[in-house]
Amino acid sequence: MDAEVVKKEIDKCRLKRDELVRLQKIMERTARDELLPRDRKPLGEGLWELRLNCGERIFRLFYSEVEGEGPLLLALKFVNKKSTQGIKTDPGDIETARKRQSEWQTRSTSDGSAP
Repeated sequence: MDAEVVKKEIDKCRLKRDELVRLQKIMERTARDELLPRDRKPLGEGLWELRLNCGERIFRLFYSEVEGEGPLLLALKFVNKKSTQGIKTDPGDIETARKRQSEWQTRSTSDGSAP
């Protein structure tokens, strides 16, 4: 999993300044393990979903905890509140995050570092 892929996803979201600030703050709170119960949802197998409400857009961040390293951002998705899709998380987005998590773990194991 290349960090550049997630950076491109963040760029595609065309974050407004306030959204970027809120995204940075929730990631910092995640790294310090200071999240509120409503901030995140467990998806199983070490995968978590962060939920960030920014007015008209809702962001879903998928991450995994890496022991001794902190959170590993696997994917970012936003949903417009007014969309017909609603605000339910798309199973395809979860599957993408799981695939990236697996790729990262495989790569970490093959280069001798702990997953």
